[in-house]
Amino acid sequence: MKGQNIRIAYLEDDLEQAKMVITWFEEFGYHFEHFTQAQVLLNRLKDQDFDVALLDWELPEMSGLEAIKLIRSKYHQNLPILFCSMRDTEADVVQALELGADDYMRKPLLRIELKARLQALLRRSQGAQPDNMIEHGPYRFDLQNKLAFVGGQQVEMTDKDFEVASCLFDNIGRILSRSFLLETVWGISSDLHTRTVDVHVSRVRKALGITPESGFRVKTIYQHGYRLEKVE
Repeated sequence: MKGQNIRIAYLEDDLEQAKMVITWFEEFGYHFEHFTQAQVLLNRLKDQDFDVALLDWELPEMSGLEAIKLIRSKYHQNLPILFCSMRDTEADVVQALELGADDYMRKPLLRIELKARLQALLRRSQGAQPDNMIEHGPYRFDLQNKLAFVGGQQVEMTDKDFEVASCLFDNIGRILSRSFLLETVWGISSDLHTRTVDVHVSRVRKALGITPESGFRVKTIYQHGYRLEKVE
């Protein structure tokens, strides 16, 4: 992934914070546009494509949450969005994710973590995996034949476990809500079956040996869902 090809829309009205993050973008080799007002960013999205957006919550004339809703409903439905805020309750995180953010970072931002989160979102949106194959590290999933391999060795899995696993590996770095997994894997939208998701994720983790030693980990996002993370 070449930094010079990446364009970031950065919405932050705190100029000291923005100056620091912009310095990081320059070090990463990312192109960017900095906005201090949400409406200016939204207007720019009408005629400019970005690879990812980094949005702040607290803004003077329109909150970052309102900006997310408008981006999703009117301007750029598929733009990956990383949301950041000093708010750190689980309710705040869940609210941002449910409104359309792909990931959430608490301030103060950390340079290495920010780069890792942005790259994860970019891999998701720009990935060039074959349509019938997902492969990351020792893990490979043959979607056509529903076969899973770890280190070249086939792993026996039920169809639902395979679908949960392939969904996680097709969305590395992205927080997946239990509702999303229910709709994607089981085709249902009822929150009454969220325990089903937990059981299958646990089985997938065990069957595939997903541990930090394998290069990946499944992180539980409290009251929301899961995120498969790559361990550097």
